[in-house]
Amino acid sequence: METLLDQELDSLLDFDSDLACEGSHHGRGLSGHHPTAPGAYMVISPCCGPKVVQCSPRVIAMQHSGVLYCGACRSEHLTVEYTFIPL
Repeated sequence: METLLDQELDSLLDFDSDLACEGSHHGRGLSGHHPTAPGAYMVISPCCGPKVVQCSPRVIAMQHSGVLYCGACRSEHLTVEYTFIPL
């Protein structure tokens, strides 16, 4: 079922595969972020929908963290509630 939802989301959202990782503008970097890595995943939050494009190293770090803070709703969500769609 999850695979079908991922395919449906992918078809509804038009991704530009040349997008840079959104963590690249952070001077100190983000956990797991690699400054020269291209954007590889669209991160979709459980409360706000499509949020950011992140590089593969950052997504791996996000998935292993267990909990992510959402600045939009100002609360935390389990990483299993997020969807990571490859670009």
